[in-house]
Amino acid sequence: MAFTKLNLTRDQLSSFLTDQQQIKQFELLFQAVDTLQVIVGTDFEYQADTASASANSALDQIASLSQKTAVEDAVLNAKIQQALDAIPVLGQDTAINNAVLNAKVQLSLDAIPRLAQSLELLALAPIRNNIELEHDVVGILPYANQTQRVRSNQVLTWLSM
Repeated sequence: MAFTKLNLTRDQLSSFLTDQQQIKQFELLFQAVDTLQVIVGTDFEYQADTASASANSALDQIASLSQKTAVEDAVLNAKIQQALDAIPVLGQDTAINNAVLNAKVQLSLDAIPRLAQSLELLALAPIRNNIELEHDVVGILPYANQTQRVRSNQVLTWLSM
């Protein structure tokens, strides 16, 4: 569509406008219309093509992000399931280890009074003072040749450590 300029004179404008101010305003209006760019159909087509390409690019990005998110979600769900599956096994192992530990602690606690009684009896036992015993204990029990009172005190000191 060709664009033609309106070439109206002041005399033509005064035929339907009564005031000089109105004529001046119309002249300014015509100047503004003359400077406007003519819009043709190809401009709209170009803008539509550009918008369509941008929309397609955005859709491709959304699809790519969706696929990546789905893969990451599947990996995370697999790891969560693996952890959840391991919980009962770990609970059983912990219960078994706890039971074994409790049994060993109880056995140790039960043995303490017997060990204390044996040590007390050992501390009170007389040491035979003969050559064979002296030969056996030299360097091993340095207080073997001491009096019974010294030996008893030494044993009690060892027990209190």
